[in-house]
Amino acid sequence: MLNNKEIKQLQPKILEIALYFDDFCKKNNLTYYLMGGSALGAVRHSGFIPWDDDFDVFMDYHNYSRFINLIDDKIDKKNFYFQAEGSNEWPLYFSKIRMNDTTYIEKDLTQKKNMHHGIYIDIMCLNNTSQNKFLRYVQYLSARLLSAKALTKQNYQTSSIIKKIILFISKYFISLRTENFLLNNVRRFNNQDTMLVGHFFGRAPFKKTSFKKAYLGKQKYVKFENSFLPVPCKVEKYLKVRYGSNFMEIPSMKERNKYPSHAFIVDIKKSYKEYIEDC
Repeated sequence: MLNNKEIKQLQPKILEIALYFDDFCKKNNLTYYLMGGSALGAVRHSGFIPWDDDFDVFMDYHNYSRFINLIDDKIDKKNFYFQAEGSNEWPLYFSKIRMNDTTYIEKDLTQKKNMHHGIYIDIMCLNNTSQNKFLRYVQYLSARLLSAKALTKQNYQTSSIIKKIILFISKYFISLRTENFLLNNVRRFNNQDTMLVGHFFGRAPFKKTSFKKAYLGKQKYVKFENSFLPVPCKVEKYLKVRYGSNFMEIPSMKERNKYPSHAFIVDIKKSYKEYIEDC
């Protein structure tokens, strides 16, 4: 777990990636919003949550698809690396932009020798979803199964008996054909005009995954550290869905400890290549 000093050194590097991503989106007419703890940090702290070591954004399916099609060719390859969803390197269903010549190695991924382990931001896709609760839950469950299957490909380790059972079932009973079926199910409403969107690949419980599409609206740029970044136009309503009505209150240490830092090894000046063989 990172200490306060390490987090303070890490956050400016994460922000550097976020500002590059923001500039890329502006130049290519792509709409995105801060999500989860990054949106909460923007509203409650005017920047990072002080103890947070990650950064998340989301886009609707249309913008996310355009981003995926553009980023590989247009990214500044000298300084950044695009880690695409559903790849051998990164089988989960969201993407990352990582910073070259830095290190951010997560404990569960130390065995992934042929993977870029630089400091990163997460880019998530929002999927259109139904007002029918059962159909939404089917999308959510499909995403959970896909995530479990992806984690088996990452050699993910856990001490939880329930998670071990789910991982075992996913590894041996979800085929490539089944994966495609599940992904199509998650994205089944993306060509329809729905009132709700859902973020199904995060760690939020089902009831906190979906919200009104109208909450997104036009980007609202708000202060974030020494810059300005976009949140949903009705960000308070989104945060209420995600964190409850008391989202502006500072959580207790007990609550914070439920979300430990992701990092195992962090170095803002050296490449992960100098560490990964020794993990």
